[in-house]
Amino acid sequence: MADIHAWCSSYLQTYLERDIRTIYNIGKLRDFQRFLQLLAARCAQQLNLSEYSRELGVAVPTIKNWLSILEASRIVYLLPPYYANLGKRIVKAPKLYFLDIALVAHLTGIRGRELLLKGPLAGPLFENFCIQETVKIYLHRGERPPLFYLRTAAGLEVDLLVERSFGKVVPVEIKLNKTPSASLASSLLKFAKAFPQLTAQQPILLSLADRTVALTRDIRAVSLDDYILWLTSGNTAA
Repeated sequence: MADIHAWCSSYLQTYLERDIRTIYNIGKLRDFQRFLQLLAARCAQQLNLSEYSRELGVAVPTIKNWLSILEASRIVYLLPPYYANLGKRIVKAPKLYFLDIALVAHLTGIRGRELLLKGPLAGPLFENFCIQETVKIYLHRGERPPLFYLRTAAGLEVDLLVERSFGKVVPVEIKLNKTPSASLASSLLKFAKAFPQLTAQQPILLSLADRTVALTRDIRAVSLDDYILWLTSGNTAA
């Protein structure tokens, strides 16, 4: 773990000092570093530019510029909301993830397995890991990730929607749990009921379970290994 944090520290120093300061006009380097730490503490959350601006004392246009830099350099990934033909029922702000959770752990001071798996950021970190690996699979194939999330004004949220074709998605809920139960899949059941026209195939509850099992007639709890296999095989699995 110490070696990982030493590497992250060196990487960030190089990234900030050489790349960011040299190439971009970002203003105060310390403010930009504070911005990175703020984003890390809020990984897997909805983007809120006004909140970041208030906390850092930096103008919203500057925040937007910094985000663009982090996106372009593949430090962060913004997961867009899915709102095709759904109108005002859907919250339209993206969610923010890092493309390497080692940076999140470093920036938030996580220094051990216990804190990593059971600390206050454990759930968001697992969600971040699953999203980052999903994104990387598509980028490795040279494809634009057909990935979205959904949150309605009424409070229904699904962590990930993998688009199979236009207007058809596979809903995925991500839970840091080794023994998933049907109760953890409530949002998937609500999604299938609210948007039957969108569902391309059986919804997925992605967890730390050792194997894939059926939770209900309509929902599977899928192991991480099987999920990765499903993605890398071109989403052909039933």
